[in-house]
Amino acid sequence: MLLADRITLARLALAPIAVAAYLLLPVGGQACFWAAGWICGAAEFTDWLDGKVARARGEVSDFGKLADPFCDVFYRMLVYLALLLPAGGVGFVVQADQAAGLQQSVFVVGVGADGQAVLGAALMPWLPVVLMVMREIVQGAIRAMCAARGLVLAARWSGKAKAWVQGVVLITSLGWPAVCFGRQDWMLEVAAWGCWAAALLSLASLAEYLWINRTILGSLAQRQG
Repeated sequence: MLLADRITLARLALAPIAVAAYLLLPVGGQACFWAAGWICGAAEFTDWLDGKVARARGEVSDFGKLADPFCDVFYRMLVYLALLLPAGGVGFVVQADQAAGLQQSVFVVGVGADGQAVLGAALMPWLPVVLMVMREIVQGAIRAMCAARGLVLAARWSGKAKAWVQGVVLITSLGWPAVCFGRQDWMLEVAAWGCWAAALLSLASLAEYLWINRTILGSLAQRQG
């Protein structure tokens, strides 16, 4: 296997490690955020590095062209889905009145000394994450249908911008709690709106992708002899 392909496939290994770090490492000392953030940073670095290596060594391959977008989607969507759960099994502890104003899901993570339920908020809101996942499912299905007919769809700059924004939102949303844990009043708000920005850009990139390739996609509906 080519070196560039090995770098691409590294994201398949880094994704579950990042998820495990976020969910299993303790919130104390912000360990879960530090570890998950650095692992995601390494995964984003491989996304940049594999293309540089492939071009420098002349190792552009059909496998790499297919594996690169798949590994990107697998890594980012798996981590985004994990961020719908409380970090370290505890998350951001909030009061009941605070929970009502959050976009994030809130879980019962324990029982306090007074016998009251302890509430912990997730890092990301569920709706924009679901929209991003659905977008990738739709685009993946379209690519599969076109590949079955030997059709090639043009890549668009908006897809690269979408991936870049998703990566930035992911790392910054993990980075702020690592540095400033305990200030969830604004931190969760920043993470929520960043996630919405990534989701809306994802939907816009899908719309552009469908529009630019509308002629090719229209040929899929033509009756076969």
